[in-house]
Amino acid sequence: MMRIVIWLMMGMALSVKAAPAVDDVAVLHEMEVNEVILQAQKTYKNAYLEVDLWVDLKGPNGLSYRIPAFWDGGQTFRARLVATRPGDWSWSTGTGTGDSGLDGKSGTFRAIAWTEAEKEKNPNRRGFIRVAANKHTLEYADGTPFFYTADTWWCALTRVYAWDSDDCVAGISFQDAIALRKAQGFNSINCIAAFPGDTLNGLWAPVSNGEKVSEDGSTPFVITEPNDKQFGVDYSQINPSYWKQVDRKFHHFWEQGFVPYVETLRRHEEWYAENEMERKAFVNYNRYLWARYGCYNLIYSWIHCEGVENKHMHHWRPMVRMAYEKLGRMPYGQPRTHMAWGSTMESWAVDGPAPLPVGEALPIGAYDMHTIGNRHRDFNNHGELRRIFNGIPTMPGANIEAFYPGWPVNKAAKGLNLNTMPQFQMYGCVLNGGFAGHAWGDNYYSGALKEGGEPHAKGFDRWTAKSMGHLKSFILDEGHDYRLLVPATKTNLAVTKQEWRVLALARDQSVGLGFIAANHAKTDLIKLHPKAEYQFQWYNIDTGSWSKASALHADGTGKLVLPEKPNAKGWAFRIKAVDGRETE
Repeated sequence: MMRIVIWLMMGMALSVKAAPAVDDVAVLHEMEVNEVILQAQKTYKNAYLEVDLWVDLKGPNGLSYRIPAFWDGGQTFRARLVATRPGDWSWSTGTGTGDSGLDGKSGTFRAIAWTEAEKEKNPNRRGFIRVAANKHTLEYADGTPFFYTADTWWCALTRVYAWDSDDCVAGISFQDAIALRKAQGFNSINCIAAFPGDTLNGLWAPVSNGEKVSEDGSTPFVITEPNDKQFGVDYSQINPSYWKQVDRKFHHFWEQGFVPYVETLRRHEEWYAENEMERKAFVNYNRYLWARYGCYNLIYSWIHCEGVENKHMHHWRPMVRMAYEKLGRMPYGQPRTHMAWGSTMESWAVDGPAPLPVGEALPIGAYDMHTIGNRHRDFNNHGELRRIFNGIPTMPGANIEAFYPGWPVNKAAKGLNLNTMPQFQMYGCVLNGGFAGHAWGDNYYSGALKEGGEPHAKGFDRWTAKSMGHLKSFILDEGHDYRLLVPATKTNLAVTKQEWRVLALARDQSVGLGFIAANHAKTDLIKLHPKAEYQFQWYNIDTGSWSKASALHADGTGKLVLPEKPNAKGWAFRIKAVDGRETE
C-alpha cells in the first residue's frame, strides 16, 4: 500500500510535510488537499497524452468520486484528493494503465471537521460550491449561499501579476492584489488559465504581450516552431514548469476564500485549426486542468468566446462538445459554463433563434449555469438575464462581463458617468435575474491600463469597484432571503423606461429589493397586495449602510408610493411586509 500526503504550501514548490496521524492513519481537515504522488515505471514519449490515470476516492455514507491524475514531468504523476465530509476515506488507482508504478496503488486517510469559527474565516471550508435547490443561486456544500463577486484580471495566473514581486506589468504582486480586493469584499477573480500563443503573436492585450507566461518565462505548452505565429504551439505537449508556478496561485485563492472563474483559453487561439492529434488534445487539456485544480472551489469556463456574433464559436463548439462527451461533469461537481457573446442560451443553442449545425449544439448536461457577456453593457442585458431566469431547464445566471469603465468604446448612459454606470449594471443585472453574482471589469483587465499602459497598481480605486463589496452585503443581508426573489422590474414598477429603476420580489411579496440609478427619480411599486403594510429602508451603495426603517402602506389598488431618494446618487432599497398584512 502506498500513501503519501502532501500539504500544499505557498512557496515556489509544493512542500512535503508530515501529516498528523491517529493509529497510523493520516489526518487532515475536510476540503484540504491530500496529494498522492506516484512514479511511473515505464518510459513514455509523451506521458501527457499516453497515460490516462484515474483514482477512485471513497468516503463515508457511500460518497464516491473518480479523480483524474496528472503528469507533472519526468516519471511523476499526482492525484489531488479532497475529503468532502469528515470521516475515513480510501483511494485506489485500479489497473487501467498497465504501468506497475501507477496501477494497484491504494491508501487511506481520515478527515476531521472545521469549527464554525474556522469556516467563517475561510468559507471555502464549507465545501465545494454547487447550484442551489432553487436552481437560481449558488451555494457551498453546507447550504451557505455563495454570491459570486468577481474582479476581472484575465492574466492573473501569469507573471503579469507576479508572485511575491511588484516588478511586473501590473505593478503589484499577486498576493497584494488579492488582499486589496478581499478587503473590498470580492471573493472571485475572472482569469484565463493560459495564453499559449502569446509569445509568438502577442495574443490580445498588447500592453501585456509576451508577458502572459510564468514567472520564469515558461510557456503552458511546448513551442516547437518559434517563427510560426499560427502553428508554432504544440498543443499535444503540456509544459509542467508553467503549471507548477500556477499551483501556488490557486492555493492562495483557496486560502483567501476566493472562488475563481477560470477559463481554458481565449477565443483567438486557433487550436481548432491544428492537426487531428492536437485537436483531440483539447480533451487532455481540460482533463489536466480538472486534475490539477479541480481540488479547489472554482467556476469553470470551457472557453472564453465572446466577440461580435460569436464568429469564433462555430469553430470552438465541436471542441467543447468533444471534451464534454469524454469528461462529463467535474469530479467534485463545480459549476461549468463559458464566456459568450450575449447569452450562453444562444451561443450554446439551448434556446437560440435557430438550430445549430449537427455536431455543434451542446447537450444541456455540458453546463450548470448561464452567463451573459459583452454584447450589451447597458439596460439591454437585463432582458437577457430575465430570459435566463425563466429558461427551461432552470439554471443560475450571472453577468460575467458588464460595463467596463475606462474602455473608450464604453460610454455611460444619459445621467450616469464612469462611476455610476457600473453601479447601475451591478444592481440592475442582479435584480433582473443574475442572482448567481456579478463581475466587475474595467480598463485594467489585462494588468495595465489599456490606453497608456499604466500598471493596475494605480487603478484599484480609480472607479467604484469597492461598491461590489457593498452589493454582496446588500444581497446577502440577514434581513431578507434573496433566494426567494423573482425579477419584477417589468411587472411591479410604475415606470420601466430604460430600466433606470429595477425590482425583484418574493413570489408572496413578503420582501422586495430594488434600485434607482443616479440622477433618475424614484418610481412607485404597483400590483402589490392591496392595503398591505411594508417596512421600507434605503441602502447606501457607496457606504454599505442602511437607513432607519419607515412604514409604508399600499393603497386599495396595491400601489406603494416610495419616498424621494435621499440625494441624486444611486440608491438601493428594501421593502418587507409587516406581519398581519392584508392580502388579495
